[in-house]
Amino acid sequence: MAIIKHLQTAIRFKVGRTVGKGRIPDSLLPPVSTNTRFYDTRILEIPVPDFHMGLNNGGRLRSCLDELCTTRIVFPRISHYYLDTFPGLIAGYEFPAYAKSVRIFLMNPMIGRLLLTEEGYSHYSHAKALTISNKYTVRLYWLICSWRNRGGFVISLDNLRKILQLGPSYDRYCNITGRVLNPSMTELRVHFPIWFLYRLYKRKEGLVLAFKIKVKLAAEEENRIRKDAYEFCFRLLTKSGIGFHAFTAIFDSVETEDIKPFVNKLTDLVSYMAEHGEIRNRDQYLRSALDAWLSDWSIRYQDIGE
Repeated sequence: MAIIKHLQTAIRFKVGRTVGKGRIPDSLLPPVSTNTRFYDTRILEIPVPDFHMGLNNGGRLRSCLDELCTTRIVFPRISHYYLDTFPGLIAGYEFPAYAKSVRIFLMNPMIGRLLLTEEGYSHYSHAKALTISNKYTVRLYWLICSWRNRGGFVISLDNLRKILQLGPSYDRYCNITGRVLNPSMTELRVHFPIWFLYRLYKRKEGLVLAFKIKVKLAAEEENRIRKDAYEFCFRLLTKSGIGFHAFTAIFDSVETEDIKPFVNKLTDLVSYMAEHGEIRNRDQYLRSALDAWLSDWSIRYQDIGE
């Protein structure tokens, strides 16, 4: 959260600009590092109070920074242009004894992902996050904010244990649900505009959890999203010669936060059927595929890799 706070100049520029996409001016980015130990990095100078760890907690802060260097980070895959996997959130840091600030070294590809506002990675409430006292709730809050635009994600139980840094007492699934997932889900639902639901699935390689991300929207925003999506689907199916009547009932059952991935799935199915002329009853094929996609969260959402 401290890192994102100190990238706000570039984030505000991206969110506020109205013409084109293009590159972010170098003057709005952190300065380039000249430290030969950390190649292709930029430096953030962050005052110690911005980490909100209180006084005389230098040892704890160093421990957390060490963890950020070694905890593997996985973003949703979007294109070959952006890296999606990193060995740590930060490349390294400098924090001499009694220093009043920390020098954080961020890889340029990591800055690119953190500034990818189109994917919502910086879309969260800093003030609200600081009110959370449970560290697992904070980590889950950050996780679901990162995957908000995808509607949800699938993660192996072992990988979730790694991300949340769960100890041996959480080897049993019931302990994870009772002490971590359910309390966090309840706290976020009561106090935040974004929360999650989850389901457990069994695969050959082990247990996985499918997280569905829920978002509170104003009625006007919800109606706009549904209207725009409905019109797009109508044009898509009409152009493809696929019956629209049966589709309407399916569309009405889709929750608003699932509209974007639903439209993406529909587009993929229409393209697939156009390439496979051997599919005779295209209306039935479409309905069956969409019903399966809606009922099984483990195939609906993208996997977070190991």
